[in-house]
Amino acid sequence: MRTFRSRNTAKDWARLAAKLGLLITDPKIRAAIADQFRDGMDHVTDTVASKYEDAVERLEAAGDVFRGREKSYWPEVGGFLLGVGVGAGLGILLAPAPGSETREAIRDKAVDMKNRVVDSATTATGKVRSSSVRSMPSTGTEGSY
Repeated sequence: MRTFRSRNTAKDWARLAAKLGLLITDPKIRAAIADQFRDGMDHVTDTVASKYEDAVERLEAAGDVFRGREKSYWPEVGGFLLGVGVGAGLGILLAPAPGSETREAIRDKAVDMKNRVVDSATTATGKVRSSSVRSMPSTGTEGSY
């Protein structure tokens, strides 16, 4: 036995179907729906193609490793370092300070860095010499010539 609520639900569904039927018969709406569907399919196609290309690249890399032909990462590292160098150079050239001040600041930093390297090398050399002299075994020939 059907209730009042189930009859209204069936009527609501029938009305909805009739409205959708009328909407779909309108050429503008049909074209808009087709365009959206095509755009969605293009996105899906692009995503699938991208995933496929990634998988192929990974499989080729794995095959190369198994065959003993590992990929060298030096070109990528070299490109990165080149980019860092170009970026630093452009940063110096486009700095808001005048060129003479920038050159003087660079010169001062370079001299400071050189002094630090020389100081640390001198300290390290002194430590090595003093520790190596202390750690040498005695030969027993001191003072007996």
